[in-house]
Amino acid sequence: MVVQHNITAMNANRYFGINNSKLSKSLEKLSSGYAINRAGDNAAGLAVSEKMRSQIAGMTQGVKNAQDGISMIQTYEGALTETDNILQRMKTLADQAAHGTYQDEVDREAIQLEFDQLNDELNQIADTDFNGVVLLNGGEMADGVKATNGKFDYANAVRQAQQLGTAGGYVKAVDTSKYAGTNEETVTFTANIGDDGTVTWKASDGAKGNVTDKTGANGATGGFEYDGAIFVVDTDKIVAGDTITVTFGKKAAAVGVVGGTIGYNIDLGTTGGEAADGANPNKPVAFTSDKDLKITSQELADAWNALNGLTIEETFAKDGTAATAGTVRVNGQKVPADADAPKAELGKVGNGKLVMDNGMNIYYRDEKGTETKLGQLTATTMTKAANAGTITTTMNVGQATFTPANKESVKLVEPKGKVSQSNSNNAATAPLTYTDHLVMQVGARTKDSVDFTFNYESNGIGDLIANMNCSARADGLGTADLKLTDQKSANAAIDHIDNAINKVSMVRATFGATQNRLEHKIDNMNVTIENLTSAESRIRDTNMAEEMMNFTKQQILSQASQSMLAQANQLPQSVLQLLQ
Repeated sequence: MVVQHNITAMNANRYFGINNSKLSKSLEKLSSGYAINRAGDNAAGLAVSEKMRSQIAGMTQGVKNAQDGISMIQTYEGALTETDNILQRMKTLADQAAHGTYQDEVDREAIQLEFDQLNDELNQIADTDFNGVVLLNGGEMADGVKATNGKFDYANAVRQAQQLGTAGGYVKAVDTSKYAGTNEETVTFTANIGDDGTVTWKASDGAKGNVTDKTGANGATGGFEYDGAIFVVDTDKIVAGDTITVTFGKKAAAVGVVGGTIGYNIDLGTTGGEAADGANPNKPVAFTSDKDLKITSQELADAWNALNGLTIEETFAKDGTAATAGTVRVNGQKVPADADAPKAELGKVGNGKLVMDNGMNIYYRDEKGTETKLGQLTATTMTKAANAGTITTTMNVGQATFTPANKESVKLVEPKGKVSQSNSNNAATAPLTYTDHLVMQVGARTKDSVDFTFNYESNGIGDLIANMNCSARADGLGTADLKLTDQKSANAAIDHIDNAINKVSMVRATFGATQNRLEHKIDNMNVTIENLTSAESRIRDTNMAEEMMNFTKQQILSQASQSMLAQANQLPQSVLQLLQ
């Protein structure tokens, strides 16, 4: 028995410390819910758990990225839904214009107006963006701004030189009132800009005429004159290298030709009365053209041709020697009695009519009331009429023709893919990005990505290749230059529009296929996240029931060791009994 060293107390104290430490760790696990709170708890388990956590976190964000990708796809595909609707309407218009009951100048022109507006809207729809990213327009906005290094920089945009037309207000007018019409040729004019900002123009090699720069003449600021035709150009919109292409034709004046020979079909038979037996026309009905008559319009040519079939009925009394007043009818109308009488209407010609005065002069009166004399009828002279009767004469005139002046002598060649004024907005400043593909990160690893691209090709849909590299704009779809202004062009446009519809369908199919892929990827990642979370939980999470058992044990041991330590500290007191 010793008093210097209480080995029993030391032993009890050591176990008391061990039990308290284990009790503390057990409390920590129960409080945090984690079986691993520090590397010392399970170094290998911690390493595995952290890798799983990283994978779970990456895949969780991947699910969100894929969902954002689906939102983007739905946005673009929704835009193309309306593109499809527009193309269907275009197809209807083309079918309508191809029908033979429409007029080019009125009906088909009206159809073309709507068709052009629909092309403008195709370009606007192609500018659809998702979070500032444009994917459908091939790198060119509807207002003509092109992407530079993938950016539409409106604040600092500098337009590239291009072929100019009337769209966008570049060529404001073409004055052909003094056009000489010397040659037939196609000339390209290129703009040069001097240091002082003066715009000059140069004709392409081989041009047969000379270019004269016009500043201020006829409003042609920055414009030019060629062979008498003046081109009015907006200087403010010109950049060096811009070109204007014009097709020139020889100027042709209007040509009118009046028919020459006039013939008659004369009927000496009975016309509701006794036969004019023995009638002896000394001089048949004559029609003398007005010597000053000039066929200056199609309208007058039609009026002249309306003389064909004109009937003259002349009634003679027995033994009469000449036609008496009131006995001559032209197309059933009596010759007016005197100069003051209203002219007799002989028939309609288009929106006008043929009329006759008391001297049997025949005029064409247009819808405005302007009259043009066509010629004069002279009645038959009779030498003898044995019986009362009527002579009917039907006129036959030579055909009159009219060829209008050449209205296409100077024709501005509009550029393909031209920018419509309705799509222009110089005040735009929105920062937008263009790409033909997007890389979507939809997983925890570098390799877990989807390259969403439109730079692909699909043949077999006519003259168009379904590649989004040439955009869902009107020019990319091949509808920009289609014309419905005549039956032949409208008929040809039908197949072009069908091809455009097929192309959009292919692109929408790409959207749909990618969306379905992403939905499957989301489902797969969600299952993987669930399983990885379960695996990581088994490593990292506290088994509360098991740990509670351990906690109870450690609590009892801690209390027991504390009690034994107290007992061990009392043992040296027994030495005092030996000292008594």
